[in-house]
Amino acid sequence: MSSGALKGVGEAVWGLLVEDGSLAVGIVAALLVTWLAATFLAEQVRDEVGWLLLAMLSLLVVFNLRAAGHHARRTASTNG
Repeated sequence: MSSGALKGVGEAVWGLLVEDGSLAVGIVAALLVTWLAATFLAEQVRDEVGWLLLAMLSLLVVFNLRAAGHHARRTASTNG
């Protein structure tokens, strides 16, 4: 990976933390839960951990989009 690509990834992560901290915290929490599940659950269940991560991240995105929509409507009604 080139230094320019690493810089871009770093800036993207920093933007997530600064602009939308709740999304970043949710992503880290979902990854932590997935890692714990993959580490401590039985062998047969480990194959399904990817679906757990997908479900958690999908819900996280939906809730954050919903919150952004509420915020945008509130801002529009205040300004307009």
